[in-house]
Amino acid sequence: MTVRLAVAGTPVIAESTAAGILDGDLSVVSEQERLAISFADALMSQPGQVSNELVVELHGAFSDEQLAELTVKILKFNMQKVTVACGHDMTMTRDAIMQQGWGSDGSFVAAP
Repeated sequence: MTVRLAVAGTPVIAESTAAGILDGDLSVVSEQERLAISFADALMSQPGQVSNELVVELHGAFSDEQLAELTVKILKFNMQKVTVACGHDMTMTRDAIMQQGWGSDGSFVAAP
């Protein structure tokens, strides 16, 4: 599992929290974060087998709009599997990343 520690230089998760998650210790995150991580793991590894129990928990913790956004974001990041499987992925170097366009809020805007 890859955990992004920062977006455009802005920390989004503490290194100790990331280490706990990578070690399988979800007690270091909130209940909503635990559910989101569990959903991402299930959706990315066996999308047809997301348990009914997890679905019920997700609906209890997130609105329909939040679940839709979470699902789309998980699937967006899952698309990289297609490019990797087809051999069309590319290694991003620090220089290549720095040449990308970033907004003042850290969002990707476009390649210059």
